[in-house]
Amino acid sequence: MENLVLVFSGGRIEADLAKGMLESNNIPYWLKSEHGAGFAIRAGDILEQYFIYVNPQDKLRAEDILAIMEQE
Repeated sequence: MENLVLVFSGGRIEADLAKGMLESNNIPYWLKSEHGAGFAIRAGDILEQYFIYVNPQDKLRAEDILAIMEQE
């Protein structure tokens, strides 16, 4: 994970939308959850926080693409 940069943090639904947008634009990403899968199984996805990281060279493009989500 070293050298990756954070471009998103939010809930499960928003994370799924962000992943789809990045995939549609061929931007590789790494998804990490705050507590891990065990927490989500016990407590449910609604309480989990998700983080999406990208390579530094994709940061600006990813931020531009994900900015669409903030406009709503």
